[in-house]
Amino acid sequence: MNEKKLAYLLIALLILASFYFIPTPNGLSYDGKMMLGMLVFAAFLFISEALPLGMAGLLVMAIPPVLGIFPPQEVFGFFGNEAVFFLIGAFILAAGVQKSGMHRRIAYHLLRMFGRSSRLYILGILVLASSMSFIISEHAVVALLLPIIGASLIAVEKGSNMGKAGMISLTYGATAGSVATLMGGARNPYTVAYLAENYGIHVSFAEWLLMALPITLIMLPILWLIITTLHRPEKFVPPKIEGMQKMGKQEGIVLAIILLTLAILLTVRSWGIAVAVIIGAVLLFVFNILSWKDIERSMPWGVILLYGGAMTLGKGLQITGASQWLASSIIAVVGENPYLILLILLLITVLMTETMSHAAAVALMLPIGAGIASAMGMSVLMVSMAIAIAGGFGYALLMGTPGNIMTYGTGYFRQKDILKTGMLADAAGIALVFLMATVLWPLMGVS
Repeated sequence: MNEKKLAYLLIALLILASFYFIPTPNGLSYDGKMMLGMLVFAAFLFISEALPLGMAGLLVMAIPPVLGIFPPQEVFGFFGNEAVFFLIGAFILAAGVQKSGMHRRIAYHLLRMFGRSSRLYILGILVLASSMSFIISEHAVVALLLPIIGASLIAVEKGSNMGKAGMISLTYGATAGSVATLMGGARNPYTVAYLAENYGIHVSFAEWLLMALPITLIMLPILWLIITTLHRPEKFVPPKIEGMQKMGKQEGIVLAIILLTLAILLTVRSWGIAVAVIIGAVLLFVFNILSWKDIERSMPWGVILLYGGAMTLGKGLQITGASQWLASSIIAVVGENPYLILLILLLITVLMTETMSHAAAVALMLPIGAGIASAMGMSVLMVSMAIAIAGGFGYALLMGTPGNIMTYGTGYFRQKDILKTGMLADAAGIALVFLMATVLWPLMGVS
């Protein structure tokens, strides 16, 4: 560990220690006070990246027993919930898609369909990236598609509008699509688990899709207009895409397994969200699509370990009453206008996603937002879903998503290009989620 990161870690520990010595506020227990300290401690760790996110998650799990807040059995029990195993299964399914080469076939057909003009080609990249991020995490989608999109733009000069628009649309499409299903990112199943564990609210795969997919479908043309207006692409003739060979046996098996998994998720609610993806993951081994070495190479264990810390934080804030106390304090300052409070929560969430992992941002904001909703009589489900979806943005800064950094590394756009584009995209996203939460979701019976 270098000196800078060591200093950040010491500052984080000093922040936590300061909560131990300050007087306990009225209406809050010692355990609640220390969980608030854990909230600030975790936020500083996630933003500063003093430790890798997975290690930060483990540390957040280890400290509550040391402080006497929870016994170790209870803390580590928070980790063993359904959503963790859903994540593991989803990552294995994504590895199967990658190994079979199915992503190249999807890219071939979509890019050929949209290759008639430069503006349509940008739309095609958005649609391609977003559709793949329904079943694969967004940063993996960018990593898989970057060589394909890069090859299609090989004749485009660095700094040209076509190059800027193409690469920005790749990362934005993956970001927009990642909110649509539970497979799109770790924050999605975390939200489902948090609601079930703390409020007894159970959200199925189909219910999430019904609430979140419209946001993706509306966001895509908005992003297309923003990108092609700010970076009006020059005339572009896509290189001829060589014909794909007939679908091979491995691709066919993976496609069948993915369709079977989705069918179970959409129809058999009694199995929950993890059973179907685990069955799908096992079938990939049964049919020799994957080996365990493939999983060792591709499994992002850091994300899963971060999830354990997030569950500890959320559950601890809820059980100790810290989230309710914090919610009451915020309401006393901001007032009781539910629309204003929701808008503030969305703004803060999006700002946090620009500076840290999306899963970490949602882990920090969800207990606060759900606590405020509960204290004000608002729909906990509505507020939590709004935070989870807003937590999937992060269009403006390079650190907002790994995809932003990966596409920036190609040299096709500068930081100021994505900043001005992303500020408009973030504003549009906040407005869209706010309208969905206050208008459409209530009409759908969300309560």
